Amino acid sequence: MPKVTVNGIRMFYEETGGGEPLILIMGFGGDHLAWAFQVRALAEHYRVVTFDNRGAGQSDAPEPPYTIRTMADDTAGLIAALGIERAHVVGVSMGGMIAQELALAYPGRVRSLHLGCTTARPDTHMKALLAAWRDMRAALTPDALVRALMLWLFSYRTYDERPEFVEAVIQTALANPFPQSLMGFLGQAAAIEHHDTLARLPGIHCPTLVSVAEDDILVPPRFSRELVARIPGAALRAVVGAGHVYFWEQADAFNALCLDFLAGKISPSRA
Repeated sequence: MPKVTVNGIRMFYEETGGGEPLILIMGFGGDHLAWAFQVRALAEHYRVVTFDNRGAGQSDAPEPPYTIRTMADDTAGLIAALGIERAHVVGVSMGGMIAQELALAYPGRVRSLHLGCTTARPDTHMKALLAAWRDMRAALTPDALVRALMLWLFSYRTYDERPEFVEAVIQTALANPFPQSLMGFLGQAAAIEHHDTLARLPGIHCPTLVSVAEDDILVPPRFSRELVARIPGAALRAVVGAGHVYFWEQADAFNALCLDFLAGKISPSRA
């Protein structure tokens, strides 16, 4: 199993494909396997690096506190350890928060930035939701917890039209041999709660795409519009018929967005 020691922790990673490096950063609780619908398509054109953030998967889950900046430092350390000078970066949800900090703290490392279903600053509603999730984690069985969380991740359309797909994702999550520890859950939740790049977003100067799904109730499109308004030249794209995990629900559309943006086919500042 490939691991490297960076920023005081052991990080698990995988590489697929060849060409320019493309770093994929997953969100809260997710590990590298959550990119399963992306890796093959993107690796036909790029050297794709997926990994487990601290507190998830097979990477270390040290005691909190965690911060988004710390996880950006982890990512920068991994990039350096792999001998990569500059990379394209895609981050979704919490991974998009990490990607923002990475681009701000290590601008020379980031060739382009794709921020998916993410925010520059959680609002009061999102912080209350995180608190409720902490309570749910303590009170519910693993099966009940996963089923409750999926209600925030999938679009109602997917539940109506593809219930077997939702159930398959639930069973895959329950069968994960490396489930997120309580320490990792609490550490990542606190990092999200304290994330704030809003005033610093004008300092992102690499080509940037912001994408979101129209049915996302966890991180609604208003947060994406806020990102685009503050990042110079950022483009916005919305995916129809999907929710927060639109990279699963509409994988072909998400992958096409990634590839079109990387190929220069998406112009800046177009909604």
